[in-house]
Amino acid sequence: MSETDARDLRAALREAATVLGVSLTETQLEKLACYAGLVVRWNKFANLTGARDELAFAHKFIADALAVARFVRGPVVADLGSGSGLPGIVLAILEPAWQLVLVEARSRRARFLSQVRIELALDNVQVAATRIEHWQPPQLPNTIVCQAVGTLSLILSLTAHLHAPDTRVLALKGQFPGDELGELGERAAACEVRELAVPGWAQRHLVTIDCGRLAPAV
Repeated sequence: MSETDARDLRAALREAATVLGVSLTETQLEKLACYAGLVVRWNKFANLTGARDELAFAHKFIADALAVARFVRGPVVADLGSGSGLPGIVLAILEPAWQLVLVEARSRRARFLSQVRIELALDNVQVAATRIEHWQPPQLPNTIVCQAVGTLSLILSLTAHLHAPDTRVLALKGQFPGDELGELGERAAACEVRELAVPGWAQRHLVTIDCGRLAPAV
């Protein structure tokens, strides 16, 4: 990446953070920029993103993770089906006191996440190379974040063994998930849907599920 491209990348990250009300230190800004570079370099090997370059990845995908950050509650956070590390890597950079577990069953992507952890010195990150339903953590997470995992019903089924009364599940969606909420029946009462204004996205919704309010599945 040229010096000009690097400046443009940092400017884009700073602008997105400002629009979304997120304060970034220079260290955090540098780590986010390095993360975008790692994603692009590993993309051919691990099929991580459709973004054509670091700037496109920052504009759309890092901005998306920044938009979600204020709704996440630590100190233990699980990013299920983490893929390219979104939003888990971004959350780990923003909140170094939190413990982030990135659960990713696909071996190449899990290797990528481990490399990001090493290169960015993210001591608060753990990579669990396993399927969501097989992950058995020593401590249940305070927040479970899911992106592109499946329907709300599937997410609740896959994460049932991780629910505690104070656990929240955050599911990122594009359009308003009316049909998915309908499939939940009485359990939909535990869901709150927010529309997010994220640069680069036509529609973005965040579903917050309060596990303490979930009615039993029928």
